[in-house]
Amino acid sequence: MILFWFLLLLTVIVFVHELGHYLVARYNGVKVEVFSIGFGKELFGFNDQSGTRWKFSLIPIGGYVKFFGDINVASSPDKDLNKNIQKKDLSKAFHNKNLLQKSAIVVAGPFANFLFAVVLFFVLFQSYGIPISSSVLPIVDKVLPNSAASKYDIKSGDEILKINDIEIKDFMQIRDIVVSNPNKELNFLIKRNSNNIEIVIVPDSETIIDNEGNEYFEGKIGVVAKTIVLYERVGVFKSLGYAVESTYKFTFLTLKGLKEIVMGERSASEMGGPIMIANEASKAAERGAQDFIWIMAIISINLGLINLFPIPLLDGGHLLFFILQSILGRPLKDGLQEYASSIGIVLIIGITLLVFYNDIVRYFFKS
Repeated sequence: MILFWFLLLLTVIVFVHELGHYLVARYNGVKVEVFSIGFGKELFGFNDQSGTRWKFSLIPIGGYVKFFGDINVASSPDKDLNKNIQKKDLSKAFHNKNLLQKSAIVVAGPFANFLFAVVLFFVLFQSYGIPISSSVLPIVDKVLPNSAASKYDIKSGDEILKINDIEIKDFMQIRDIVVSNPNKELNFLIKRNSNNIEIVIVPDSETIIDNEGNEYFEGKIGVVAKTIVLYERVGVFKSLGYAVESTYKFTFLTLKGLKEIVMGERSASEMGGPIMIANEASKAAERGAQDFIWIMAIISINLGLINLFPIPLLDGGHLLFFILQSILGRPLKDGLQEYASSIGIVLIIGITLLVFYNDIVRYFFKS
């Protein structure tokens, strides 16, 4: 089922992205030859009345639209384009449009992802309400493998009533007590299935190094709290406003996180790829439609944002070329564009390898 939820999430988000390119291209009179979900060999598809081939392809990660006049899926222009097509078809080629039109077509894909996130958030807020408060209950939601909690037989659903005769009201109390008592016995009074039981737990010791290089130790038992979120039902306009605000907030947080990784303030190991997305999509689907729609909105924002980065071969790279062309008053030299595209390929391959490595370490080698 993990693969199913991953493909469902990715297919919808990629379709929305490419549909943005397609609709704005058609509005500007560009002929779209291919609309593909996935890459590689075609699995199945059909032709519409305008001549566009709509298809699903063998490798279901990503997708593309191929415009009239492109020689490949990266939208590289045919150098002899205007010699090889009839005069009446010149205006149908993407590369014969003006810079403003081409820029609009390129930006339309990422914009569609942001707009889709707003729509998804709006649906959630109209259906469930907006979150107004949350409480972290002293109830164990998950027990991490190979942790002190698993060793001492803590179970999901256990309610922690007391630790060393200290009455527990919320999960932060548990954290504070455990953190300050590494390798020390703690007496837990736990409610499990209407029965109270006592368990003595010795928290694991975790080495922490602060920003000044000081080393100290914290206790850790390896449990995840159960969080209860309260919602308020609101009207259409407030839901829409909150949806736009949420899209902006998650865009800003993503950019902030990436900046911190680039500046060395956070580890690049936090970045994830297809395996992480598949895992999170599957877990969200298990929790219900609300969580699955939420994670779809977040991934849609990330896809839109990443595609705007000024990396050749991405939408942002094409946009950068158009901006430079506008400033210079002429297209960039073919050799320079090819060199930049080569750099773009190296960057994309490097990032892809990094996130795959992180995924493999995160899900297959970490205890």
